[in-house]
Amino acid sequence: MKILHLITRMDGGGSAVNTLLTSQEQAKAGHDVLLVFGSSQDSKMSPIEQSKVDEGLQVFEDLGGKVQVLTSLQREVGLHDRRAVKDIRALGLGDFDIIHTHTSKAGALGRYAAGGQGVKVVHTPHGHIFHGYFGELKTKIFLKVEQYLAKKTDVLIALTQAERDDHLALNIGTKEQWQIVPSGVDVEAIAEWMWEHPVSETHKTWDTVSVGRLVPVKGMERLIAAWEVVVRAKPDAKLALVGDGEDKRSLENLASRLNIIANVEFVGWADPLPELAKAKSFSLLSHNEGMGRAVVEAMAAGLPCVVSDVCGLKELVDDSVGKVVDADDKEAVAQALMSEWPRDISRATRARAEHYSIDTMMQGLDAIYSQLLTPENNT
Repeated sequence: MKILHLITRMDGGGSAVNTLLTSQEQAKAGHDVLLVFGSSQDSKMSPIEQSKVDEGLQVFEDLGGKVQVLTSLQREVGLHDRRAVKDIRALGLGDFDIIHTHTSKAGALGRYAAGGQGVKVVHTPHGHIFHGYFGELKTKIFLKVEQYLAKKTDVLIALTQAERDDHLALNIGTKEQWQIVPSGVDVEAIAEWMWEHPVSETHKTWDTVSVGRLVPVKGMERLIAAWEVVVRAKPDAKLALVGDGEDKRSLENLASRLNIIANVEFVGWADPLPELAKAKSFSLLSHNEGMGRAVVEAMAAGLPCVVSDVCGLKELVDDSVGKVVDADDKEAVAQALMSEWPRDISRATRARAEHYSIDTMMQGLDAIYSQLLTPENNT
């Protein structure tokens, strides 16, 4: 099978990690896979993040995959978009069995470019951009674009049922078009790492840890605001933020203004597993989230999770593995973060994480691709 994956940028974010992992697994299975993405300069990756991305791309190429960077493919809207469409078409779209686009911008340009090319088109939004990203006018424009492009898409893939339902409520695609395939996480490798690097409860450094890019949509400012409430009740409480991004300075300033800078550790880009091992709980208070790979990773590490009441997060977490909260209510968030968790909650979180394994993801994608390429779908 000849497959083209197209994504706006390749960085350490969940959508990029998912796309690269999918490409690796398909190349490993013997498919002819081309991974195309923009220059990713607007991600402002740290050297550590860039190194991690480069390492993953090298693994993909070692498996026989091919990589191509299109400098015209950029996140912001501009005149370069016309060039990007030409560059995408120049890839020879008609030679592919499947074109799989990922994220909003690449999804829009890729699906527009694929029109009339006689190729099956699959799109994974990895969440949506209708809350937490843009102003009201721009959001309305993007909504109209997505409604139009859905009609030119063979299959739309949601990471969770909640994400699918959000799109359907906005009249994007039909119920028949939408399939649910969770983002795959190597839960077995995480569980094995934790087994090999145990940290006793009395030696855990962080009361709570969060993992993600330090950008507005991740809602880290809400977590810091709630942490000030936690610190008032528990002066020695420690929060660790693993990740980097454009909001780092403002988040540091917020922690300083709240007089809790000593209680918040900005770890930067790093392997999250050592920090998860040293934590008692995990929190992600995103304004918008397609699924939340970091939450699955935390559950695979045995941590209870406190998450915001948005899209995919509220589907991942219930009272058996953590708490779903109104993230704008800092008092409620703080109470959840200070919960006394059941002693056996780690068993429940690890069991929940198993539903989001790499095997589950690849079986779902294989079934969709195979169905699209059956004779009755190619007449």
